[in-house]
Amino acid sequence: MIEETIKAVKDAEAKADSVLAEAKKQSEQILKDSEAAVSRIGEEAAAAAKALLQEKMDAARKAGEAALAKADEESKAETEALREAAKGKTASAVSAVLDELLG
Repeated sequence: MIEETIKAVKDAEAKADSVLAEAKKQSEQILKDSEAAVSRIGEEAAAAAKALLQEKMDAARKAGEAALAKADEESKAETEALREAAKGKTASAVSAVLDELLG
């Protein structure tokens, strides 16, 4: 009877050791999987942030290019208006100079 009890205790200890080893193995795998998931999530977040930053940079570049194009058009229009205004004054300036010289 004592032998049976000793055998039962040893069997229970062996089973407990087996369960403990399996639990340790599972916990290590869970930790490994968690670390991989955290790394993947971090990489995905970094990629998303980079994509968003690139979109904002592209939008800012386009807005800057549009502002430059508008300023260029306005400058050209103003330059042409000044040329047109100067054409009328050139004739009267030449006439005034000729009047002074001849007159």
